[in-house]
Amino acid sequence: MKVLWVLENIRTNLNSYGNYIDNKLDVLLLLASVYLWKKNHPEDHCVLYADDLTINYLDKIKLLYFWDYIQPVLPSSKRINKDVFWASSKVEVLSKVNEPVIIMDHDTHVYKPIKHLLNPDTTYVCNYEIGEHYYPTNYDSYIKRLTPRERFKTDSCNVSFLYLPDPEFTKIYANKSLDMMEQFTKMNVPDPQYLIFAEQLLLRHLLDKNNIKHNSIISTYWDCDKRQWGKNHKKGLFDYPHSNKTFLHYGTLKGEIRHNMNGFNYENVCKSLLNMMNLSTLQL
Repeated sequence: MKVLWVLENIRTNLNSYGNYIDNKLDVLLLLASVYLWKKNHPEDHCVLYADDLTINYLDKIKLLYFWDYIQPVLPSSKRINKDVFWASSKVEVLSKVNEPVIIMDHDTHVYKPIKHLLNPDTTYVCNYEIGEHYYPTNYDSYIKRLTPRERFKTDSCNVSFLYLPDPEFTKIYANKSLDMMEQFTKMNVPDPQYLIFAEQLLLRHLLDKNNIKHNSIISTYWDCDKRQWGKNHKKGLFDYPHSNKTFLHYGTLKGEIRHNMNGFNYENVCKSLLNMMNLSTLQL
């Protein structure tokens, strides 16, 4: 199985890796993500897609070896504003896959083997989202201008972890997502709310529309508007917070860690990540 990480420095600055990597915490989360996956699934091939600056930085700190393969992020065939659609390179990579893949965000950690729990012909997402009062709706002025016109619900899914078993569906999803991002770019949409619409809500829409079997890793709904976990459901592997023992997407926790909120201490978290990987002497 190929397991993918995609990172693109849209700031062209070694000190700021766009919305993906911008400080020591993000670098350590990335390294820990691949470290943990390889520890628990040594048979898999881990692949990093990244821009030259990111590859050179990881080479400089001598940690490119964490991945089995390094691939460049190629220029997009679409005209997409990456200041808004900063995750478009991830979807671009998916548009070219020819086999089942797992793709993870840099802040997704899997602490135990889970691949044996995945139904081989079922798509898995991180968790399902309740998007009411959060995602743009069919009445939104930009959504109305999309072509072809479709009716979208506000149900969505978090894509910080994806298992995509059918490469044909993966390409359909990725190409529709890129096309939507290009349309939004031409409309000059104001913020990344339209990124997650084109990436996350669109995926849930296409899964349901095409009757694609899908489950989630975390069997608890995330309420986007209330920014809290809600009710459990039966289409997942682990309910929250028990899921944290096996699977953790840091997501909004990164902000709490950076600001030493809710019991987190930034330096202690970084030290813990370094120790887990036996990199206590690494200087970033």
